[in-house]
Amino acid sequence: MQNLSKNISSIQNSPTLSLNEKARQLRENGADVINLGIGEPLNNFPDSVLKSVLEKLETRKIKYGPTGGIKTLKSAIQDYTKKHYGRAPDLNNITVNVGAKQAIFNLLYVLLNPGEEVILFTPYWVSYPEMVKLAHGKPVYVQTNEKFIPEMDKVIAAITTNTKAIILNTPNNPTGAVYPPELIAALVDYCETKQIYLIMDDIYHQLIFDPAQWVPGYVFTSKPFNKSHLIIVNGISKTYGMTGFRIGWTIAAEAIIKAMEKIQSHSTSGASVLLQEAALGALKDGEQTIQELKIFIQTNKDLLTGELLKIKGIKLVDPGGTFYCFPDIRKFNSDSQQLATLLLEKAFVATVPGIAFGQEGFLRLSYTCSTEQIIQSAARIRWAIDPDAPKEIIIGGETCLCDWERN
Repeated sequence: MQNLSKNISSIQNSPTLSLNEKARQLRENGADVINLGIGEPLNNFPDSVLKSVLEKLETRKIKYGPTGGIKTLKSAIQDYTKKHYGRAPDLNNITVNVGAKQAIFNLLYVLLNPGEEVILFTPYWVSYPEMVKLAHGKPVYVQTNEKFIPEMDKVIAAITTNTKAIILNTPNNPTGAVYPPELIAALVDYCETKQIYLIMDDIYHQLIFDPAQWVPGYVFTSKPFNKSHLIIVNGISKTYGMTGFRIGWTIAAEAIIKAMEKIQSHSTSGASVLLQEAALGALKDGEQTIQELKIFIQTNKDLLTGELLKIKGIKLVDPGGTFYCFPDIRKFNSDSQQLATLLLEKAFVATVPGIAFGQEGFLRLSYTCSTEQIIQSAARIRWAIDPDAPKEIIIGGETCLCDWERN
C-alpha cells in the first residue's frame, strides 16, 4: 500500500470519466453503445480555427508563451467580454488557463485558506466539491428548489464567518436550469456587500433556449474590476465544440489574476500557444458554429425530453440551456448508480447517476449525439424501465429480451 496524502485520499474519482471509460470498453468489444453521459458537443470546430492553427504552424515556432496568455487572445477575450457582458476588462484583469476547469482549480487555490467554506448549489458539477477539498477548503451545500433554482433565504442561512466564496453555474450542469435575473442580481449585490467572492462559471452562457434569458453578473455591479468580488470563468470548450483544445480564462481583480498566474507558472507554465491561436480563431470568427450548435442541440433536447415524458413516472424540468437534462427517475429506482449501470449494461446507453452531482434519484442525460441516436436511446431507456414497454428490442441488429423486473 502506497503512503499517499490524506488530502488526495479524500478525493473521489470523476464518475463521468469512469462511466465514459466503461462505455468505451463496451464499444471496443462490439457493443452498440449510445453515450448520453459525456458533456461534449460533437460538432466540428469553426473553419477560422483551422486557419489560425495552420498559420501558426507555418512559422515553425511553437515555443513557450506568457504564463497568463498571449496578448492577441487576451485582447479577443476583452472584446468578447465587452460584447456579451457589457464591460471590457483591462488585459491585467484577464488570465488564460488550460481549460475553465484549471481556471477554477487555480482560483480556489488562490482564494482559500484551510477550512474556509465555498457554497455550492445542489445538484452541482461533479468537480466543484473535489476542487474545494484539494484547495483545503470546505464545500457547503445549499439545496435548490424543485426547478433547480437556488433561493436567497437558503443561501443567506448557509453563510458563516468562514464563507469565502459561492460558485454559480448558469446555465447549469447537470440540470440545464437558467437562473432568473432577479436571483443573479440578489447574489451579486449580497456578495459585493459582504465581500464574498462570487465565482460565475459561465461556460454554457451562449447555449440558451427561448424563452430563457442569461444575464451577466456585471449588469448588477458598478464596482471597478479591481474592487469587485465578482469573478468570471469562461472558455471555448462547450460553445464552440472545442473540448480537446483546453482553453479557458478568468476575469477578476488584478491581484487575483497575478496570484493565479503564480500558481500556473509552477504547474502547466501556461496554455499551449498553438491552442491559444486556435481559441483566437474561434473568438474572432466562430459565431456561425455557435448558432448551428444551438439549433442542433435544441432539436435533440425537444426530441429526448418529449420521449422521456411519455414514460409514466418520469418527471422532468425542461432545460433552459446547456445540452443536459436531469430527469427524476425515483419512480423506477431511487438508486441512480444502480439504474445507470442497468442502462449501460443492458440497454447500452451511458448516463451519469444523479448521486455524482449530489442529487440522488436522478440521471444526467447529455443530448449531444446524433438525432438518430437520441431517438434510439429514448426507446432503449423506455424498454429498460417502463413496465408497459415491449419485452423485446433490437439493439445493434440483435434482439434483446428484458429478463429483469421493471417497476
